[in-house]
Amino acid sequence: MKFNQPKISSKYACFEKGAYASKSAKHYLNNDFDPTKVKKIAVIRHAALGDQVITRPFLIEARKFFPNAEITLVALSTYQYGMPSDLTDRTVVLHGRDRKGEVSFSDKMNNFREVGDQDIIFDLAGTNRSYWVNLLNKAKLKIGFPYKSWLKGTLYNAAVFRSDLQPEIETMLDMLRLLGHIPAQRLDFGYPDHAELVCSENPYFVYFNGASQPRKVLKNDHVIALMELAVKTFPEVKHVFLEGVNESEKGDFLSHLTSYDNFAIQPCMPLEELLTFCAKAQLVVAPDTGVRNVAISTHTPTVGIFYATVPFRYTPRYEPIHHIVMNASCAIPTNEQIVHTISNAYTTEK
Repeated sequence: MKFNQPKISSKYACFEKGAYASKSAKHYLNNDFDPTKVKKIAVIRHAALGDQVITRPFLIEARKFFPNAEITLVALSTYQYGMPSDLTDRTVVLHGRDRKGEVSFSDKMNNFREVGDQDIIFDLAGTNRSYWVNLLNKAKLKIGFPYKSWLKGTLYNAAVFRSDLQPEIETMLDMLRLLGHIPAQRLDFGYPDHAELVCSENPYFVYFNGASQPRKVLKNDHVIALMELAVKTFPEVKHVFLEGVNESEKGDFLSHLTSYDNFAIQPCMPLEELLTFCAKAQLVVAPDTGVRNVAISTHTPTVGIFYATVPFRYTPRYEPIHHIVMNASCAIPTNEQIVHTISNAYTTEK
């Protein structure tokens, strides 16, 4: 008996579901795409410190996959602290809110065109400014997040879907997986590594309670009670409250706790020093904030306190050292819950 073999219309098969590629994108991938021949890629990313930090593995993996490409980072003037320009060949800074009233519409359009034509544009932002960049610059592939369904096949000819239940860093890397790249399982951030620097002889925990949105942080009286409980529960550990830049992130309200030998307040420090400081710590305890992402980027164990934002989008799964304290009801975790999670994390670390 003779069986007819199914007709294969496309050799491209890096995914079946969970992503999108238009006919033109598949044609390019099937006939012309060769990562070693890609000459120019642009990566659009503009957000605060934590979001900048978690972009680093994407850029490192993109460099591996496109070894001969010039990588352009498209950033925003409003958010330059922690900008990963050290991992790219070129940076274009778009005008942000801080330039409001200073630049004309024509200036903005010219600013968007500075990115220039590319082989591939990766839009990791999904904002009005990133849409303009895609519209005004040509590329064989334009890959983004289809927050609006009409973006598929119009602005983007390829897309990956974003879920609150998938770590954001993995969603970004899905854009490279879509093209056939296999990222490292232990992500490389190009930062100091906790495993090499951890200060085991004089262990210390770092606590931070600042965030870009006040709704993410605990009230002062909650923090006072938490620190009092922590210094007593873990007397062998130094408990360091890290201050931020803003007045609301200062630690004056905890000054009475300096009477404990194992408590200290650490003034705000430059990013380079903060990286090493976090890498040496046994543990970093913080809400959904940039400092927690800095700790994650140094592979330092973390305890994330969640109640105002979704936890799973910001908790990596590639190493089991990052812990979440939360309630299914989204109620603020009690200090007992937080200390219990700290204990579990610390036991695992030891």
